[in-house]
Amino acid sequence: MIIRPKHYLLFILGLILASFIFYVNYVLFQSNQGPIVGDLLLSLFTFILWWVCWALYFEMRDFWQFRWYGKQVNHPNVSITPFLFPLTWEKEKPNENLEIESFLSGELLHWNETSQKSPIVIFSHGFSDDSKYVRHYTVPIALAGYDVIAYDCRGVSGSRKAGKTNQFVEITHDLGDIIRFLQDHKAFKGRSIYLVGISLGSVASIKQGLLFQGLGVEKIVAVACIGDYSDVMPSSPIPFKRNWWFWLRYTFFGVPINPLPEIKKEISPELQILEKKKEFSSIIDWQKYAAKSLFLIHSRNDKVISAINFKKNITASEIPLENWLITQRGGHNFLKYELILTSAIIERLKR
Repeated sequence: MIIRPKHYLLFILGLILASFIFYVNYVLFQSNQGPIVGDLLLSLFTFILWWVCWALYFEMRDFWQFRWYGKQVNHPNVSITPFLFPLTWEKEKPNENLEIESFLSGELLHWNETSQKSPIVIFSHGFSDDSKYVRHYTVPIALAGYDVIAYDCRGVSGSRKAGKTNQFVEITHDLGDIIRFLQDHKAFKGRSIYLVGISLGSVASIKQGLLFQGLGVEKIVAVACIGDYSDVMPSSPIPFKRNWWFWLRYTFFGVPINPLPEIKKEISPELQILEKKKEFSSIIDWQKYAAKSLFLIHSRNDKVISAINFKKNITASEIPLENWLITQRGGHNFLKYELILTSAIIERLKR
């Protein structure tokens, strides 16, 4: 069993419940009289029962959700080479304290029949995932004839010492460093770049894709992307309020719930799209660019990032019908719909 933050939360809640059981039995009912051993055993049994039930539930849930995880997803003709991507943009802020490591860990997936002139696909994973978790996407994309770069965002797996998982703005900037690194690397220089992102990775893909518009990045495929950051973040910890459970989770991880306006803009693709449209001389020019470059995929029953965000991005970008796809089911992680999502991503990359 892998110990995750939710296990710490389970331990704390179980300890509170066991203490409450002890208080009721020993203090209230017995008034501090009689043997204490029986009450301690009852509290211990309550804690063990609580822990075993919930730990087993999460273990089975992880077994299903992470069934694609790791080395079991591979192909004999796809080589996976470790890569390190240096982070340079933070050096522009001398007053900031740099983290221990100033690089991100990642991997290059290469099919032995892929042309050296084929586009490079940079795959950006979602919040708290890593490059190994998305191999069931990156290996098929590599087999479709692309060199695929998958990397670990700061705070996870091989990039754990590069920062924290709640540094959303920094994570979106990091993708820009990877793009620049590939453009200067002799093995990748001059090749077109396609960006594919899921959840938080889609935020980075849209942001950097718009910034590098006309500078090497030709296509952006955003899956389960937010629109306005304020509409996604839960506003209350009160049960039965909208996304109250996510409020607890994000607060535990230190994710900013109510960021400053300038920070909100940095991580709100809808606002970035509307701002980028102003740079085009006419709405026709923008529509031509968007129809050629931007593709959006979402699930209608996504409870983490609701389909409202998808509609907002569609409206803001004005992309045509053939540039977007929304499934009826699948949720945020497209569980049981991974093959559909993979084929949809590859189809849009090949247009």
